[in-house]
Amino acid sequence: MIRKTCLIVSMITLLALCSCEDNPSEFEPEPEPGKRNYVWTLDTLDMPMNYISSVWGASPDDVWAVGGGGTQYDRLLHYDGTEWTTYTNETIWCTGMTLFGFSADDVWMGGQAGWGERGAGIWHYDGVEWKQNYVYSIEENYHAISVEDIWGTSPNDVYACGVISFFDGTNECWRGFVLHYDGANWREIARADFNSQFLKIRAENGNVYVFSYGINYETGDGDVEFYQVVDNELQQIYSNKESEIYWANMSSIGGKIFFLLGRELCRYQDDSFIHVLSVDHDKYFAQVCGRHEKDLFVARRDGIAHYNGTDIEYIYKFPFEKMRITGSPLIFENEIFYCIRNYGEYNNLVLHGYPVES
Repeated sequence: MIRKTCLIVSMITLLALCSCEDNPSEFEPEPEPGKRNYVWTLDTLDMPMNYISSVWGASPDDVWAVGGGGTQYDRLLHYDGTEWTTYTNETIWCTGMTLFGFSADDVWMGGQAGWGERGAGIWHYDGVEWKQNYVYSIEENYHAISVEDIWGTSPNDVYACGVISFFDGTNECWRGFVLHYDGANWREIARADFNSQFLKIRAENGNVYVFSYGINYETGDGDVEFYQVVDNELQQIYSNKESEIYWANMSSIGGKIFFLLGRELCRYQDDSFIHVLSVDHDKYFAQVCGRHEKDLFVARRDGIAHYNGTDIEYIYKFPFEKMRITGSPLIFENEIFYCIRNYGEYNNLVLHGYPVES
């Protein structure tokens, strides 16, 4: 049953876990509040054996969606502004997890390598076809490797992060890694020597950050951490227990990196986290994305809310109780796409929002 929940937004409240400081001048001049008058459509994807994890597009009528399961016939789909179709080229044997690009003919996809190859795979689309561009592997004996996220500031400055899994038949452990593409070649620039899963990567003004999650087998609790890559070394900038913080995340909003620490949205400057926004409500779902700090979309367990610089209110409620957001949204100037999983029907959906003409 869906019920309305009070949303409390505090621009001056600072939780101890965030260790933030207010800095209003960070965002001057202030942008106009974002619109809330969206019309929503919900498309069911033909991915019966898959689990959609990422969407990216050059425009609202040129969008790709990928999932990490299924077969080569339902892993990758494309939207032309009217309908979704499956990309069935026989070369797509990889298990895709993430998408990112710069234009219609410059799109990257990461996951596990293609058929018959071990390692993490990175694929590239040139506007005509997808081709495997790089396979990342290591000399040590491992169980599996996967690219979990790709992000770039320009076609000659692209980053990827992921997870190496080791399994000895009884216990499993993970090691995160970071890759960089300079316009010609991919290479490893950092690898963790501690238990970690690098799930998200972002870069801004030469600063590269990764979000890590790892299980502590002694306590059963999760370690939620952020690292900065400095001179090919990993420097921890934040660490907490999942039981204490609930969750964390990282987003690029208006060209700036924002860190979500529990219910606190922050910026990281001068070795400290600067408080931006507190989100305190019971159905908050550990994700805040947007165009700028007065046009933010807040993920909820029962829908999507919006922050316009003053307050937060619902802009979409899920029609089914067991629907959940499964990846970061694809946000254009006026439109937005969300990956959705309906766990009641076990199908994949794409939620598309666009503003009403005024």
